[in-house]
Amino acid sequence: MMARLIGSARTGTVVEMTAPDPSARLLALLAKEGIEADYPEAVHAQVSEFLKDPGLDDPALEDRSDVPFVTVDGPGTRDLDQALFVEGRSGGYSVQYAIADASYFAPAGTPLFDEALRRGASYYLPGQSVPMLPRALSEDLVSLGPGVPRRAMVFDMTLDAQGVCTKTEIVRARVRSRHKLTFADVAAAQAGADGPVSDPAIAASLLAMKAVGAVRTQLADARGVVPYHRKEVRVKLRRGEDAGLTAVEVVRNGVEADNAQLSLLCNAQGAEVLRTLGKEHAQPIYKVHPPPGHQALEALEARLDAVAAAHGLGDDPWRWRRDSSPLADYVRNLPDDPSMARLVDAIRRQTIMVNVRSAFAERPGRHHGVGADVYGRFSAPMREVVGVFLHKEMVEGLAGAGAPRSDDEALRQQVIEAANRAKMLQSAVSRAADQLVIDDLFAQDLEQPARMRPVRAGTLMGMRRGRVYVHLDDPPLDVKLYTERLPQPLQGDEAGATLTRGSRVAARLGDAVGVRVLHRDDDGRWVLDLE
Repeated sequence: MMARLIGSARTGTVVEMTAPDPSARLLALLAKEGIEADYPEAVHAQVSEFLKDPGLDDPALEDRSDVPFVTVDGPGTRDLDQALFVEGRSGGYSVQYAIADASYFAPAGTPLFDEALRRGASYYLPGQSVPMLPRALSEDLVSLGPGVPRRAMVFDMTLDAQGVCTKTEIVRARVRSRHKLTFADVAAAQAGADGPVSDPAIAASLLAMKAVGAVRTQLADARGVVPYHRKEVRVKLRRGEDAGLTAVEVVRNGVEADNAQLSLLCNAQGAEVLRTLGKEHAQPIYKVHPPPGHQALEALEARLDAVAAAHGLGDDPWRWRRDSSPLADYVRNLPDDPSMARLVDAIRRQTIMVNVRSAFAERPGRHHGVGADVYGRFSAPMREVVGVFLHKEMVEGLAGAGAPRSDDEALRQQVIEAANRAKMLQSAVSRAADQLVIDDLFAQDLEQPARMRPVRAGTLMGMRRGRVYVHLDDPPLDVKLYTERLPQPLQGDEAGATLTRGSRVAARLGDAVGVRVLHRDDDGRWVLDLE
């Protein structure tokens, strides 16, 4: 049966059982980890109190309701964590970045915080979500919706002409967003087209946002940040008679990238402020991302050499020398040639695979992926318990309240564990959603006689330990071939550049290939052959 999430003012979220739903197994996966759609009664009671008094008349709030903030998100976003206003000034820029004041509504030691800690984060499934905070808060009272007063933590940052942040002030404030803009709305406003933006100050802010995004991107390039995030695959719920899950590839546009640069700036500056306050005033949590190790980079260099040789390509731009060229420059200089698109995609994938996973930690450390000496997660407090905790620590630290509460260090460890656990659970849910799309596809193929089953086109992306990875063209998802299970086994070379069958080359990394389903094993694995 389908488990459809619906909201109400009283309970926030309940589950309604209706027709069969392909994503019901994803909800069951969350439920197995104790993540349910509804909340304890004590949480509902606390939400009811905040609905009566949201604390907007708090004398400690600085009034910034005259600042023409706007939110910039995807078209379906309802939990609006951030609003922005950017101004170009002599010699640089001013960035005011307002973040929903979730920590006010979920103070440590209360039912709301305890439930946020237990969940760790909001979870996103195709066509629905299971929020960390009840929808009455995360999609209404705390969310920075347009035209209504809201509590926020405002990062007021001064940047020089090169985009370097020279000053950061952080205040709790009362704000009022003017518009809920989509990425397309912002792109239209920046191009001078008609749309929802008519206020000249907001139009100027959006142009300044683009300028700041450009200079911050240049700084990231100079720091050696590898430009990976150009496109992503999203699994969506298809409704109607042909209900099911479908995977689509989404190319990130310039507005989304510029908006991300502001979020990254805020998260880096927040971490730096907490580090400067010192452990006697705050208990920071950092997101740490170590750089790839020497052995991994050495193996990558050898693999790229082997790939170039297998395809008969010259040194420039295909071979990489780790001692003379940053990996970011190598990736950036790969050709933008449609005829080489499969090979470039496969090479990019190999450069991604050398990365180490990021994790939340109590000790400061560099975040290699964004090029920051220290990095935190302040920008999504309605969706991540680590954001709630960091906002609390920032408020207490800036207030100069002296040493933090005696239980903060123990609480910090609990938050770190919850945040890392939630990150892994969301990844597991996303992988399970991908698998549901693949299962549906190959189950349909398996209904056909063996000789009539379609060959699914894709790109050979990698080979490792008896497995071959192919990225399908449609749907744009990865599938695995288990080389030892094939009627005619495949062998990969030591460098991971070429597949052979017997004495013949079957395919090279980056080649167009096809896969055909043979059968499904008792353990649920699809056995696919390479065409």
